[in-house]
Amino acid sequence: MAKDDMRVIMYKILKYLYGCMKIGRHPALEDMRCKSTLFQIPEEYWGQVIVELAEAGYIKGFIYAMTKGGLAVTMTDSARITLAGVDFLEENGSMAKARQFLGAAFEIVLETILKD
Repeated sequence: MAKDDMRVIMYKILKYLYGCMKIGRHPALEDMRCKSTLFQIPEEYWGQVIVELAEAGYIKGFIYAMTKGGLAVTMTDSARITLAGVDFLEENGSMAKARQFLGAAFEIVLETILKD
């Protein structure tokens, strides 16, 4: 598994959104954009991951559309992880592999982001 594997990116996004929900904080797009502390990936790839998560029902509050310039993604004030997203995060084998791959270092980075 690579650091830019789709499952790893999904795990980081879901874990961030769940962390925000648990502490009563509104997620910030700059914390989870394509070029952020969580990852450095191409914008188009990041957008496709968001679309996958939204269409699977794992996240809400994201608006996306194809434009001349490519996929445009925005986040509303109601962006959040859904119950299905929490279940996917905690019970899916691929997410467990991503969690193992990332290890404790990711948890430290996430704690730092959520404290700001």
